[in-house]
Amino acid sequence: MMRSDGWARLLCAWLVGSAVLWGAGCKKEQPQASAVPDAGGGARVQAGVPDAKPAAKEVKPLKFSGVTLKRTTPYTVDVTYTLTNVGTAQARGSSCLALLDEKGFVIHEGPLGSITVKGGTDDVFVDRAYVVEASWKEALTVLLYTARENHCLDDAFQAASEPLRLRPTGSPSSGDAPAPRRPGKPQPGELVLSDVDLRKSGEDNAYRLQYTVKNVSARRINADACFQGYGPDEDVSEDRASVLANPLRILSLAAGATETFTSTVDLVDAQRWDEVVALDVFLDARGCKTKPVAAPARVRFDMPKVVPVLGEETTGEDEGDSDEDAAELDAPAAPDEEATGMDSSDVYDPEEEFPPEPTPPDDEETPD
Repeated sequence: MMRSDGWARLLCAWLVGSAVLWGAGCKKEQPQASAVPDAGGGARVQAGVPDAKPAAKEVKPLKFSGVTLKRTTPYTVDVTYTLTNVGTAQARGSSCLALLDEKGFVIHEGPLGSITVKGGTDDVFVDRAYVVEASWKEALTVLLYTARENHCLDDAFQAASEPLRLRPTGSPSSGDAPAPRRPGKPQPGELVLSDVDLRKSGEDNAYRLQYTVKNVSARRINADACFQGYGPDEDVSEDRASVLANPLRILSLAAGATETFTSTVDLVDAQRWDEVVALDVFLDARGCKTKPVAAPARVRFDMPKVVPVLGEETTGEDEGDSDEDAAELDAPAAPDEEATGMDSSDVYDPEEEFPPEPTPPDDEETPD
């Protein structure tokens, strides 16, 4: 049995303990003592000095050097280059190549490959760029740069590296070359799309699309071409096609230029090709991501009942003349009425005007 003074002592101990714990929770934590090496190689405790934070790694642009450009095929260029990371932080992203015209406008741009370079080191890369020969010949200079997160088409050219400007031969460009810039989006009336021709290429589910584009504006225009097919139940005036949507290519035309392009159309779902009743070819900065009705240049046509095969004539008239037609061509032509002064009423039988001399009978004696 506990005495009454024992309860008092227990209550007092509980109040004192609670006060100690409450005070410890509200009390500001004091800096821990840190150990620093002393002259004798041991460690001595230095109270009240917090541990030093590591210095932030320095991020600096990458530098290109040792660049060689080699045209390997009509569609590819091999690029060898060294990237030097002069900062302390690791650099990651994508290396990019752009072709510029005489005014600095981008003709072509795209990624070379992914890059990773540790701080304070350099690395050699060998990549292949896919560039059509026409764009390569038109370029005045070649621009190399890197972009973070693989955004070559949206980068500011110098955000992640010091851009390097070269001639297509690989030699340094002149110092007065205009600054690189991208052409503005195409506007309605600046591009004319015509002569659209669709043919089967002879392979299963493969088609060849040919079309002509003319830039009637006074500036360079880059656009993305798209080919779409619509089913019978689709609202082709507003919505995107669901049966077929095939990006063709990115094209670049100088002011006043006209060029005919040929693209291969590969059908992802070939079984739905028979559902197509109408087709669209259109040009826009966003390609198939935009609605055809909003595209600045567009051609709509009905799906032909029979798609001609590449290399074959489209109509029977072009396949050559039949034997009957050839016989008619070989027959002598009727004389011209104006040249003879005669018409159909003047037709006569020459035997009636000049009858033949009669043949004498067999029993009649001929004179000596």
